[in-house]
Amino acid sequence: MSDTDAPAPVVIDQFVKLTYTETLPPNLARYADALIDGRILGQRCPTCGRVYPAGKGFCPMDVTKMGEADEVVLPDTGVVTGFTIITPIRYYGQTRTEAFVYASVLLDGASATIGGQDISGIPADQVRDGLRVEAVWKPPAERDTDDISARGWGTVSGCISSFTPTGEPDAPRASYEEHVF
Repeated sequence: MSDTDAPAPVVIDQFVKLTYTETLPPNLARYADALIDGRILGQRCPTCGRVYPAGKGFCPMDVTKMGEADEVVLPDTGVVTGFTIITPIRYYGQTRTEAFVYASVLLDGASATIGGQDISGIPADQVRDGLRVEAVWKPPAERDTDDISARGWGTVSGCISSFTPTGEPDAPRASYEEHVF
C-alpha cells in the first residue's frame, strides 16, 4: 500500500488525564507528614548552615548530604521577596475573576524562598517586597499532600491556603535582598 492509499487519520477531540503515582523519598515523606500536622519542615546543611524548606536531601550549594538529623521546623511566618499581580482573563477553567497575587515568601530562618504563594487579606495593589506575612493553614481535615513530588521542591498548597499580612512593620530590605530576583 502506498502513502496515497493510506486511510485518512481519525482525530478525536478529547481531554485526557494521566495520573502518576510515585513514592516520595524519605525526606519528602517526612516533610509531607509535617505539613499535615501543621508544621513546615526544612533541612539545615551541616557544612554551610543554610536552611532549605522541603529539603531535597542535599545542599545545592556545597552538595553535602542531609538526612533526618539535619531537619528543623521552620516558623510559618516570613517576608515577601517578590510577587506578581495576576489579572484574570476568561479562559477554560478560570475560576478567579479578581486580581490576585502570587509571591515568593522567605520563611523566617530559611535560606531559600517558597514560590507561587497566594497572598490574601490585602488588596493586590498593596502587596510589596518586605511585607511580613504568616501562613493561613487549611483545617486539618482539608489538608492533603497530593501535589508533593520528588520532581520539584515541596509545595505547601495542599495544607496552606495562602499567606496574609501579620501587621508587623515591613522587613528591612537588607534582610531579604539576596532573595529578590
